[in-house]
Amino acid sequence: MENISLTQLPKKSDPEEYDLVVLGSGAGGKLAAWTLAGQGQRVAVIERKYIGGSCPNIACMPSKNIIHSAKVASYFARGKEFGIATKGFAVDMSAVRDRKRRMVSDSIDAHVDNYKRSGAELILGSGRFIGPRTLAATLPDGTRRQLRGTNVIIGTGTRAALEPIPGLAEALPLTHVEALELDEIPEHLLVIGGGLRRIRTVPGDASIW
Repeated sequence: MENISLTQLPKKSDPEEYDLVVLGSGAGGKLAAWTLAGQGQRVAVIERKYIGGSCPNIACMPSKNIIHSAKVASYFARGKEFGIATKGFAVDMSAVRDRKRRMVSDSIDAHVDNYKRSGAELILGSGRFIGPRTLAATLPDGTRRQLRGTNVIIGTGTRAALEPIPGLAEALPLTHVEALELDEIPEHLLVIGGGLRRIRTVPGDASIW
């Protein structure tokens, strides 16, 4: 057996070396990770909470899922307009929410499969810089890994923020995250700010157009 001096052995505290380390698994980071890992590079992605980023978990795709349910409800409510007689219906928001959750779960499974197929390593934990191109990832069990990348991509995304409007915080407003988790149709809803979509609610109907 060949003798190896202790100086040749890596120190326990030495960072793990990667060609690329990505902080955040949103669209830009995950696509870069899958592409470069597929080309043979050693790649690690550190993700704190939402595998795949906010779009498939709490934003774009979940909102479109619920909007589609609202459109179906609108068609039922307007059945007579289309020559279809209906005897009434009810919107089960728990079922609408559960349908959305299933879609999110399926999306997460697809993302995990892409990591496995590409060879990129997905590390679930909270990451922070501790040196040049060097990050520490704190895992859910409290253990910590150090990773150093020849290249590093920061893709930490955004988060919902409340404007300093007097009385707003005291009213406990919903952000898009909580709104997409509602299990009942609110009797009243006030939207501050707006984009391309408007919401109207009438008895038994929630329509978006």
